[in-house]
Amino acid sequence: MVEFIALIIFVISFGGVIFILVKKMPILEQLPEVHEGAKKEKVVHVLRDRLKGYSPDKVILLKALSRIRVVVLKIEKQIDGWLQKMRKKIVAQKKIEDQRKEDSNSKSIKPPSTPE
Repeated sequence: MVEFIALIIFVISFGGVIFILVKKMPILEQLPEVHEGAKKEKVVHVLRDRLKGYSPDKVILLKALSRIRVVVLKIEKQIDGWLQKMRKKIVAQKKIEDQRKEDSNSKSIKPPSTPE
């Protein structure tokens, strides 16, 4: 049964693709035929054109900014580690305080004495 449903979906999908192609055929026939590909520029020329706009000052600035970014990310990671340690300490201290309160409450509540 599952295979039959899959076959129906496949046939309907294939029919839809054929329908779209038949409908768009006049537009596809009007497109010009291109036998020659676009001229590819050599990689060297592309790189040279991109580097023309860079002056040594800009390159130095870019390197400095990237190094500053790395340092800032390292500092951020260190601070995040400190914050996580502090949060764990606070949670541990709260657990200890809660246990102390429970112990003191259980000691202060005395079971009722039974008359003899």
